[in-house]
Amino acid sequence: MQNKMSKLQILIKIGLTSLFARKLRSLLSILGVVCGVMAVMSMISIGEGAKQKVLREIESLGLRNIYIDKIPLTEKQQFDALSRGSFGVSWSDVERLQHHKKYVKSVAAIREITVALLSTNSSVLPKIVQSTPNYLQIIGVTLAAGRFLLPIDEQNNNMVCVLGANLARQLGKDGRIGKTLRIGDALYRVIGIISKQSMHGDDQVKALADNYNETLFLPFPSHDKFSQMQAEKANHTLSRILVEVQSDENIPEVSQLIQRVIEVAHNNVRDYQVVVPQELLKQSLRTQRLFNIILAVIGGISLLVGGIGIMNIMLATVSERKYEIGLRRAVGATQRDVVAQFITESILLTLSGGVLGIGLGMTIIIGVEIVTGLPVRVTIAAMLIPFILAVLTGIFFGLYPAVQAARMDPIKSLRAV
Repeated sequence: MQNKMSKLQILIKIGLTSLFARKLRSLLSILGVVCGVMAVMSMISIGEGAKQKVLREIESLGLRNIYIDKIPLTEKQQFDALSRGSFGVSWSDVERLQHHKKYVKSVAAIREITVALLSTNSSVLPKIVQSTPNYLQIIGVTLAAGRFLLPIDEQNNNMVCVLGANLARQLGKDGRIGKTLRIGDALYRVIGIISKQSMHGDDQVKALADNYNETLFLPFPSHDKFSQMQAEKANHTLSRILVEVQSDENIPEVSQLIQRVIEVAHNNVRDYQVVVPQELLKQSLRTQRLFNIILAVIGGISLLVGGIGIMNIMLATVSERKYEIGLRRAVGATQRDVVAQFITESILLTLSGGVLGIGLGMTIIIGVEIVTGLPVRVTIAAMLIPFILAVLTGIFFGLYPAVQAARMDPIKSLRAV
């Protein structure tokens, strides 16, 4: 064992001496490996950061939730929908979905209304929605102060409202709990303020999450839940129905069930859109995997180019060191010893490239995060994978020059002075 260790130490010492004797050549030969390690490490870190960001954003929508949104129609489309017996997303859809208690845990609804908020700050133009009491609980949004709407607010037609964080701040003193706001022709008392929500993410996630920071919530009037015919005449369509499923394991089946229930109820009129966050997550992960594959190929090409560069340098080194090879063979070195020597030098080159690539990769990753704001997540795997690939590159591309050196005729090599 000690013999083997001393032999390895000798090989490393000889290899380092040879590489330091040709510093510039060694540095130039590992540039491809450095670039490859940087590319692979950056790919894994940025990809993992983006993956975690998307996971957080889509999970914030609730992986057990299914959204049914109203689709705005033109006048002609509305006329066609009415003629086919569809009156948009309505309370009738809510009632139908509530009947499937085996799969559906809870159903909530909101409706955006057009009404003016009169305040001392004329620049405040919030989104005003009527909401069922369970809406906030299903979407997983918390309150900074006060309470949200309760069933009794609907039953008693209480004139109360809940404000988003930014809206409450913009209203100043008028946005505090207990204050009264004039909304349309009525006075509403502020009973709660929603915690500030992060609005980062892609457009589809933002559209589903809405900007609750700028939203004002009112209770539905108790008389709002008409029969279907009354709702049709009053055109009281809902903006969104939110369904919380009993278990996330059967989301695909429940989403198909909901799609079918709404499709039949609307007589195949596409005046609604069913969005499943879990499906968005799967689609996003598929896209992420494709992105990772593309970047991995780019990094692999860089490592391949780096490996070819190392092979080229090692072949040149073998040609220059014929006399040294012949002398070592003459004093008793075997072909295996010669192979081990040149393989060691090749591995030392790629190890140096790997270490340098990881250092520069960290610098680039931090720079990307600071400049672009993109999330990154440097993991042990992000550093180990490119490093191991670099070592394997050194072994693979250093093997041929090492074998060529070992096969040289010692007598001819000694004459090549």
